[in-house]
Amino acid sequence: MTDTADVLREGPILLYDGACGVCSQAVQWVLAHERSHSLRFAPLESAVGNQLRALTGVPLDVDSMLWAELHDGRVRADTRSAALLQVLAYVGGPWRWLTALRVVPAFIRDAGYRLLARVRYRLRAPACLVPSAEERARFLGVS
Repeated sequence: MTDTADVLREGPILLYDGACGVCSQAVQWVLAHERSHSLRFAPLESAVGNQLRALTGVPLDVDSMLWAELHDGRVRADTRSAALLQVLAYVGGPWRWLTALRVVPAFIRDAGYRLLARVRYRLRAPACLVPSAEERARFLGVS
């Protein structure tokens, strides 16, 4: 296994568009609502992000949120709405009930996700997420 795959032994990593204001706000929402504080984050554009995409076989042109984890000893990734459902399951609490949306076919969920992704730069100005000192250790590929 590569060093990047070894990093996943410590738990899942959420990749996000580091220049997207909506994506940065989503990461801040996770940080504010999570219970276990074990999820790590990395911008898609970072070296870690590029390595994880290559390792999971997710093409570079996919600019979706990406959930990467080790599952039964193999690296796997979820993108788009499936990644969002993983995030909701991770956050837990009252948000966990939204994972019932798994019954909606992925092509329908992903169509909604793609629509939001297309307009995300109009919804929020580009933003760079600056983690707090205590959160910084959970952000990979961020200097």
